[in-house]
Amino acid sequence: MKKRIILFLTAIFLFTGLSSQARSEMYVHFALTTDILEIIDEDYQAEFMHYITAKSAFSVRLGYYRTIEDSDDTYGDNKRRWELGGRWRYDLVDIMPNFLLFAGVGFDNRPQDVTVTPLAELGSYFFLKPLFVMVVGFGGYEIDVNNTENNRFVKGIELRVGIGF
Repeated sequence: MKKRIILFLTAIFLFTGLSSQARSEMYVHFALTTDILEIIDEDYQAEFMHYITAKSAFSVRLGYYRTIEDSDDTYGDNKRRWELGGRWRYDLVDIMPNFLLFAGVGFDNRPQDVTVTPLAELGSYFFLKPLFVMVVGFGGYEIDVNNTENNRFVKGIELRVGIGF
């Protein structure tokens, strides 16, 4: 009889962990990532993400680039430019951060170039505690504040890797 009670209690605990209420809990509250593809291009960027709800997150990013966005061209004299940005992401399939598909909107701003780029993104997250992996495809329209003739569409892909906590 004692073995059956222990087996019954163990089954309750296991099924409670698989319940819809337990699955609606967030696995992490913050993530710090960087783009591996940009590091290969000798550009540097970090993104700090905060999970606002179980289905949405907001992130702030800071980058230091020698390459012009969506281009193989570099800034003259091997100089670098700062980039500030933000994203809001919404989970389309499951709870964050373990889901297959998300959509997001945001902006990038390179103050030294006097450009602002509103953009949209689509991607996937994978969280293997504490490793955080994200693949993101994005597209936007870069607006040059000083010269509207330089406005252009930009697109790209990011392979972000970091930690979740």
